[in-house]
Amino acid sequence: MRRFWMLILLTLLAFGLRAGFLTAQSFWRDEVDALCYAYEFPHLLWEALAPERVGDLRTPCACPPPPLPTDWAAGTLQERVVGLLGPMIRQNGPLYYFLLRGWVALTGYTEYALRFFSLLFGVLCVPLTAALGTRLLGRTAATFAAALMAASPYMVWYGQEVKMYTLVPALVLLALYGLRRGMDEGGVWWAVQVAATTMLLYTHIWGALLIPLQMLWLLVEWPRWRPRWRGALVGMALLTLPYLPLALWQAPAALVRRETGFPYRTLGEMALILLNGWSTGILSRGWPWGALACGGTAALGLALGLSRPAAWRTARDEQPVGGQPQGLPPQAPALHFLALWLTVPLLVIWLISLRQPLFTDRYLIWCAPAFYLLAGQGWAVLKKTTKTRRHEGKNFFNFVSWCLCGLIFLIFALNLHAQATVPIKSDVRAAAAYVEARYQPGDLLIFQIPHIRYTFDYYFGPTDYLWADGLYTNHRAEGGTYRLSEEAAGRWMALIVGNRARVWLVASEVEMWDERNLVQGWLERTFVRADEAHFTRIGVYGYRR
Repeated sequence: MRRFWMLILLTLLAFGLRAGFLTAQSFWRDEVDALCYAYEFPHLLWEALAPERVGDLRTPCACPPPPLPTDWAAGTLQERVVGLLGPMIRQNGPLYYFLLRGWVALTGYTEYALRFFSLLFGVLCVPLTAALGTRLLGRTAATFAAALMAASPYMVWYGQEVKMYTLVPALVLLALYGLRRGMDEGGVWWAVQVAATTMLLYTHIWGALLIPLQMLWLLVEWPRWRPRWRGALVGMALLTLPYLPLALWQAPAALVRRETGFPYRTLGEMALILLNGWSTGILSRGWPWGALACGGTAALGLALGLSRPAAWRTARDEQPVGGQPQGLPPQAPALHFLALWLTVPLLVIWLISLRQPLFTDRYLIWCAPAFYLLAGQGWAVLKKTTKTRRHEGKNFFNFVSWCLCGLIFLIFALNLHAQATVPIKSDVRAAAAYVEARYQPGDLLIFQIPHIRYTFDYYFGPTDYLWADGLYTNHRAEGGTYRLSEEAAGRWMALIVGNRARVWLVASEVEMWDERNLVQGWLERTFVRADEAHFTRIGVYGYRR
């Protein structure tokens, strides 16, 4: 009963940490894109199914064109649906956007309402981690891992963002819990595994890596599920056979060398980025002590749990639920699996990134629970040692365990405070408020880069305003010279601005679009700068004749 109330408190803590500062950061462009896709994707699917009955699409803000080929709506019903679903899946899967559309219909599309959807799945990860950890490692390790999931600045950050990055680990944890229960009990738990994994495949493209990971776990745990082998094989067949043609079709594309916009990183750099994020958070306050404390505890749990299995035979409270066949130490197969969970997805992305860089840490957020479970195992090893050591060593191990615990959660607290108080994302909210307070009808707003307009429009009060995209001036010829000269850029700007008396330039990430800053340079020469304000990653400039 004490463990139950502890889990309730941890779940409430997770909710409070996320809900209390849910709108501390402004929306950034990916979040507004998610809102747009939540309106566009269901509308487009309805258009593919019944084009004669579909009405006009109305979105809550200006939205980019959906990522579809121009001829997707041509052909038969099957061709229309296939032409639609392919690009949807390449946007990391359409399921999240369909779910978000239903949520918006219930709650509206305010900042708080939209982010609350991600918050729910982030909070759900806490009891799911505890449930899976209890099955794998025992109650002490599971409780500590759940505490890490609840207070992790990294998990809190993505629990406050309108993206699928909390739904993904929730589905992974549910799928693995169903798989473990299926090994022990069979029956409906195989269906839970299949359903959660299938939903994951339609939520994020890298969720497909969970299928080979599950196969490896079944190999590691063969003695456990051997009496229920039929259910396991049926479940894996349902997860692989329908997608095998698609996998064979897409496999060659993974080996093609191409630019993706992601920087190339070595395997060591990738691992260090993940360790740093999971141990400290987005801002990395407390580096390297957070990584040493949290990573060291996880390494201790893996190393000592495998090298000293006899230490786990005495305390009934530490035994994982379900036992272990053949007299093996109860945590050994689970620790092998957690090590695979941490390494296999990273290795696959690294191998693919040798030809086409695709690594970003949030794509592997669903591996963070394995890291926290191993850290929970390390904590359990130390606490178990304080119970089994003689009196002269007990105080030392108890002191070490509580020092590690205090250091980890102190660094968590520092980063949580910073994430709630320091502007980190592009502060489009403040920029829009600044322009709105000074805006006059007839003003022209120029956005550089153009994509910032969709986030700006979400916050900007006036609905009927004049706007223009900034010029893209970075095209180069084969010799490396720019295709667009400064004089030509000036002529284009003169056509865009016309005889407007007042012009606003909203500038963010300008180097992606105009590394020579030709757009603002022309405005500086042609107009008088009357207003200027700078916010996090975005600048606002007001010009008049």
